[in-house]
Amino acid sequence: MFFWRRRPEDDTARKVRVVVPNHTVPAGTPAKQHPNHVYPGNEVRTTKYTMLSFLPKNLFEQFHRVANLYFLFIVLLNWFPAINAFGKEIAMIPVAFVLGVTAVKDAFEDRRRHNSDKRINNSTCRVYNSVQERYVKTLWKNLRAGDLVHLSNNEFIPADVLVLRTSDEHGLCYIDTCNLDGETNLKQRNVIRGFAEKQSTFEASQFRSNIEVDPPTTKIYRFHGTVVHESGERVPVGTDNLLLRECVLKNTDFVEGMVVYAGHETKAMLNNGGPRYKRSQLERAMNRDVVWCVVILVVLCIIGAIGCKLWLASFTSPDFLPPFITNYYSPSYEAVLTFWTYVIILQVMIPLSLYVTIEMTKILQVFHIHNDPHLYDEERKKRVECRALNITEELGQVQYIFSDKTGTLTENKMIFRRCTIDGVDYNHPPIAEMQNLRPGVATPIHPNARLQDEIQALERGMRLSTDSSLGSRTLKSTHEQRVQEFFILLALCNTVVVAKHPHHDSMNASGVIESPSVITVEVQSNSSAAATTTATKYSRLNESRSVTPSPTSSTRPRLLELSGGQSSLSPICSSSESTPLGTPSPKPVRRLANLLRVVRPGGKHGSSPAVTPSPSGDKKPIYEAESPDELALVDAAYTYNCRLLKRVASTALILVPGEGMVEYELVQVLPFDSSRKSMSVVVRHPVTKQLTLYTKGADSSILSQLAPTDDPAMQLFIFNTQQHLNAYARQGLRVLVMAKRNLSEAEFDAWHVLHKEAEMMHDHERRIRESFCRLETNLILLGATGIEDRLQDGVPETIAALIEAGIVVWVLTGDKQETAINIAYSAKLFSPQMELLKLAARSKDAAETTITAYLQDIERQLPHGSNLTSNPLASLADLPPHYPKRALVVDGKTLTYILDQRSNLKKPFLTLTRFCSSVLCCRATPLQKAYIVKVVKEILKVRTLAIGDGANDVSMIQTADIGVGISGQEGMQAVMASDFALSRFKYLERFLLVHGHWCYDRLARMVLYFLYKNATFVFLIFWYQIYCGFSGAVMMDQMYLMLYNLVFTSLPPIAIGVYDQDAPADLLLSKPALYKQGRLGSVYKPHSFWLTMADSLYQSLVMFFITAAAYSDSTVDIWEFGTSLTSTCMFVNLLHVAVEIKSWTIIHILSMACSIGGFYCFAFVYNSFCVSCFGLPSTYWVIYKTLGNSVYWFTTVLASVLALLPRFVIKVLRSSLAPNDVTKSLLEHRNIRRGEEFLVAWSSNTSSSSVLR
Repeated sequence: MFFWRRRPEDDTARKVRVVVPNHTVPAGTPAKQHPNHVYPGNEVRTTKYTMLSFLPKNLFEQFHRVANLYFLFIVLLNWFPAINAFGKEIAMIPVAFVLGVTAVKDAFEDRRRHNSDKRINNSTCRVYNSVQERYVKTLWKNLRAGDLVHLSNNEFIPADVLVLRTSDEHGLCYIDTCNLDGETNLKQRNVIRGFAEKQSTFEASQFRSNIEVDPPTTKIYRFHGTVVHESGERVPVGTDNLLLRECVLKNTDFVEGMVVYAGHETKAMLNNGGPRYKRSQLERAMNRDVVWCVVILVVLCIIGAIGCKLWLASFTSPDFLPPFITNYYSPSYEAVLTFWTYVIILQVMIPLSLYVTIEMTKILQVFHIHNDPHLYDEERKKRVECRALNITEELGQVQYIFSDKTGTLTENKMIFRRCTIDGVDYNHPPIAEMQNLRPGVATPIHPNARLQDEIQALERGMRLSTDSSLGSRTLKSTHEQRVQEFFILLALCNTVVVAKHPHHDSMNASGVIESPSVITVEVQSNSSAAATTTATKYSRLNESRSVTPSPTSSTRPRLLELSGGQSSLSPICSSSESTPLGTPSPKPVRRLANLLRVVRPGGKHGSSPAVTPSPSGDKKPIYEAESPDELALVDAAYTYNCRLLKRVASTALILVPGEGMVEYELVQVLPFDSSRKSMSVVVRHPVTKQLTLYTKGADSSILSQLAPTDDPAMQLFIFNTQQHLNAYARQGLRVLVMAKRNLSEAEFDAWHVLHKEAEMMHDHERRIRESFCRLETNLILLGATGIEDRLQDGVPETIAALIEAGIVVWVLTGDKQETAINIAYSAKLFSPQMELLKLAARSKDAAETTITAYLQDIERQLPHGSNLTSNPLASLADLPPHYPKRALVVDGKTLTYILDQRSNLKKPFLTLTRFCSSVLCCRATPLQKAYIVKVVKEILKVRTLAIGDGANDVSMIQTADIGVGISGQEGMQAVMASDFALSRFKYLERFLLVHGHWCYDRLARMVLYFLYKNATFVFLIFWYQIYCGFSGAVMMDQMYLMLYNLVFTSLPPIAIGVYDQDAPADLLLSKPALYKQGRLGSVYKPHSFWLTMADSLYQSLVMFFITAAAYSDSTVDIWEFGTSLTSTCMFVNLLHVAVEIKSWTIIHILSMACSIGGFYCFAFVYNSFCVSCFGLPSTYWVIYKTLGNSVYWFTTVLASVLALLPRFVIKVLRSSLAPNDVTKSLLEHRNIRRGEEFLVAWSSNTSSSSVLR
């Protein structure tokens, strides 16, 4: 008992792993005695196989497939002498062919992975070498846990590294994690506690502390460890101290750290998933029909076994035994053996090669989709990316689309259009030149003239205050104070990083220290101030000093030294959400030209001011923002001369209108989360020491937290702001409300104590969120902003086409209802003819009442007795044509009630949505998005597609049947989680309506044809058993039997599956309703299989018995008869393809010619040279004799015509009397084109005759 209780404690103790610095281990220590030898190296291998393991491992994987195991069983069965039907070597041909083709494909894919691994493993980094006592150039694959590495700006991080030293005096550095999690915003990392003060004195050789860390996990943002110093002191470390592999060092000159996880133990490799494998609806139906093929095969074998027993039982006399049986026991015993013989000879019924053909067909389909020039984005230089190769046909069967709005439907080009301050609205008209700006960046704005004058008034007040002999500042009005604080909030309340340039690392790529050249730049002061400042400008960091060099110096602005002698106006091109390089900033507001008063911490108004030149002559600094919204707000503040110049962990330096340079202390940052829908920052003024909470967020979050007031002016201010917010929302602008709260030291200290307690609790995430909410109360309103995010080109047309195609479109957004509705009308998600239904309940009962009322109203408008609302699978397709279209709008709070498991509202809600053409969900959280997709997919049993561009869309994308990522500006995480990636939403129209339609139609008809030709061939063999006493004899040569499916008839199905078109692309785009064919799955219905089997049965009867009748009175042998049947079957199959082909191309003709030509070529060679091959019965010269008989040609023509006549007649009658929608549209399209060609020809002839006259 005690033994079993102690084991968990021992397991826990073993979970802590100790990493020792490698330079502290004596050189020459045997590998097995090295303390870090148990940890893997940094070499990575993503390949499946090696040269030695390829064959056994690949075969092992392939035999996990049931079909391959079945055919292996057939091969083994053929080795039993009592039941063998074919030659042992011949029986191995089908399975060897399939295994070989698959193995070649797997080897090719693995070779690509090997080349990628080789390139990565041979990258270089700098590792500390204790023998040479310096950093040396080392390959990534030679890196090990415990090594100290030196990284430069823009360099990829080779392993998971614990930060020990950075170029920043505060021990900060920044990384771009886009390659890991898809987020483009920079993430801040710190050196371990106690090392920030040692940045200037840190020496790699002196670091001798061990590091205890948790075992490696897949959780990217979870890391716990302890640094154990030689003195015994233990310092905890966490995620903020860890640099992850595949990230890029940004905005930092250099970093030194120690490797704690290497190779396959890094979080990047642990999260490196392979390609996605999903099963489509068509594949599921095909698998079901393959099972029916097995049933048919078993039935045929049983019938054959029974027939064999009955035939043998007819030989009753013991003196007259059945012929050709050497060891005869009993009819029952022979029947059992014959059953297994039939399993061998009728094996073609199971379409083994169908799976290989489908795989090849889908690869070719993906190739053509990827190379479609109409889906190529010239501006972004991107094509369609197909990450899931096995669900192309699912693109043609989509019934529901769930789309994000921001960045997916919109451009993600944020334009600062409106703002309201102190109840006054300030309009900012957009500029015309926006086409050359990169998405994801803030666009320049035209300053509002009135607001410009107010800012200038603030600066004039500062000038008067500075020149005043009294040294006192003139009092600002309430409006001026709110204007000033509004822009201070825009500049401070964010997580923007001010880039620092140039990024210089004196260590080159080989680890050698080089002396940088220093250029001194003198800045001439104004005549009224004799002070001068100098700044150090480093020469360009050339390629020898970094694996990945920094941007060229031509893009860097001239630098000025601000307080502390650190350059802060230094842009870096590293994030998509940053101000563009080389783009001149908008003309700034006129400000104090010569002098700016610098207010330092602890300074006094009466002190002699330190004069710093205005940075107006320099280019605008480059900001790294978490989102385009933040960037737009900071840029707007910059335009009005409230400029964020420097930001570190504890302070932010701002040029404030009316005050000059102010260095605020950043006391606490309350980051944004989707529950609070707000973000805050607590700052301390350097002079007044006043603590202020600045908050920005959604109107629903901020307005409800405003402090109550009886002041009529404040009430009017709040009322006007709400009116402005409603107006902004009607214009489709993204609104944010700005507010503040002045805090006393006692209030903040009391809150901070409770907040620290919340951080230590078990459910700390919820507790921290509640702690933030407690501080964000009793707010004072400052104003609000309205930012425009324009729709992408082609979005309205695309959504209108998708709705016309019968696809129900849901847009899930976090915007407020008025904004979302306005954009929905602009995007043609809603039309003026639609009746708008709104669900905005504040309780579960209210939501239930509203849904019930809408359903009752729909029920009254339906035909009497239809009762469609009681059917959860009812839809718009069930409604009369005159039924009015509806659209539904539901807000986030109502969604919460609907999606609650206890509410029982999901089914009524989904029933209501089935009668709506489009649905708009407002204020939806990422988890709600994913849950909506899950509920719709599971309850309504429909095929869903989710499309988004941001990290918050990943759950939704992964939940849907098809996930589409937009490779936009919110990172690549949505793309990495998706099945397909598009560069713009407008390409979804052609992607689904053309390629999706084609892929489904082609693959469905290809599968049915494959099943048809196999069944026809099997039935021919079965009819022959009537003439051979059900003995299992085969009239066809065994080589023909084996190669029929694998070679002779392999190309036509691929031609159908890849290149056939039932309608041209322009017709499918002009008539989106034709998508209905795939959406309803009308090409491959459950009964399609049985119709195909019936057709196969009829055609086999015609071919066999016509051929048998033609040769009944002749002296032909079994092989000539079998060769005639084989060639007849080939012709019928190819003519069947000709009837099914919708658009003839040279590829279709070549596939048919190669099939029949390949058969005859093989037959000529085989019958000419193979007298006795593989131990098979000789068919020498049979093909020549067969072709020389006129009966053969007569039989082939007659059987082909009679076999295909019913199918041809039915197809003609259907096209003439009851054509489907595609056929109707195609006929109309051709008639229109013929009419146009006639008019053109007539016009040309008329013109010619006029000239001749």
